Amino acid sequence: MEQIPLFDDLQDSQGTLLAWSREQKDHRQRNVAAGEVLFHQGGRPEHIYEVVTGTLKLSRVTENGRHIILGFPSSGAIIGLTGAQDYRFTAETLTPAKLISTRHMLFQKALLQNIANGKKLMQWIDRQEDITLDHISVLAMHQPVSRIAAFLLNIARQQGADQAPTEIQIAMTQRDIACYLAIAPETYSRIIKKLRENGILRSKGPGRIGNMVEISDMARLDQIADGGKI
Repeated sequence: MEQIPLFDDLQDSQGTLLAWSREQKDHRQRNVAAGEVLFHQGGRPEHIYEVVTGTLKLSRVTENGRHIILGFPSSGAIIGLTGAQDYRFTAETLTPAKLISTRHMLFQKALLQNIANGKKLMQWIDRQEDITLDHISVLAMHQPVSRIAAFLLNIARQQGADQAPTEIQIAMTQRDIACYLAIAPETYSRIIKKLRENGILRSKGPGRIGNMVEISDMARLDQIADGGKI
């Protein structure tokens, strides 16, 4: 038996991984360049992708033509999994990425054949809801500076940093981040400049997959995210 890495999170209580036989195996690993669209909003679901390395951008155009950014999934994320007839958003790579793709129909067939698999999938969906709720919580913050502080702290924690000084890699453009946080790009730029002037952030220049930023004062950034002033 050979296992599809997509199922690594879906384990039963005995730790047995869900597996495919060699005849059922239908997945492949891809090295994808930055700026490549994996699928478009409205397209028919064909593949599910597990992000091994790299950062992606998920975006959506609303009925009134507004462009919004839903998130920036990175290593360990699974995208493209839907029960609808079409993809609800567009997914593209921000950085070079390594992905594992699996056919959507084959994935659904495996779930139907095993009830336990479906239960584990619901646990995965629950984790995705936590991510969505975190985004909503950030957007609910009245002050743009609090949204930016919370966003930077989330990136730091995703990258395994919980105390300052620490360096984080930001693969997104300022415009993308501003769109994600529902603020004007000029507002984002002005607040980042103010955070640098007050010694909370420090620009470190280009990094391997984006710009490097040092968080010099994590406690103060946390206070700002909680409604405090710079």
